[in-house]
Amino acid sequence: MRLARSVLAVAVGGAIGTAARALLEAAIADWWALLVVNAVGCGLLGLAVAALAGAPDWLRHGIGAGLLGGFTTFSAIAVASVSASAAGDGWPALVPALPGIAIAVGMLVACLLAAWAGLALGRRLARGRAA
Repeated sequence: MRLARSVLAVAVGGAIGTAARALLEAAIADWWALLVVNAVGCGLLGLAVAALAGAPDWLRHGIGAGLLGGFTTFSAIAVASVSASAAGDGWPALVPALPGIAIAVGMLVACLLAAWAGLALGRRLARGRAA
């Protein structure tokens, strides 16, 4: 029964997160939408991991893997990076690859910083509730 609750929570959360990402990507042009979606999602996931540490499994799974897993998208970052670097057939040369490399590295740095900030905020909130 616990597993079924978690699976249902992930499915519902994933549908909501994916729909939210689609709406945001429709409102923001190009790869900037990916940056916003993934940075915000990483920050919220960090916050959720810390703030929901003692919550029921189904809630943590529904928000983490479901809602925020559906909201964020690493595969789209990979495709945007490769597309920006594409230079005809075969492997792109280094110079044409620079825009894609910049997109990938920039998003990685932004997402890591957002996850760190979310975890820090979540831990602070959790300590405040415990006190």
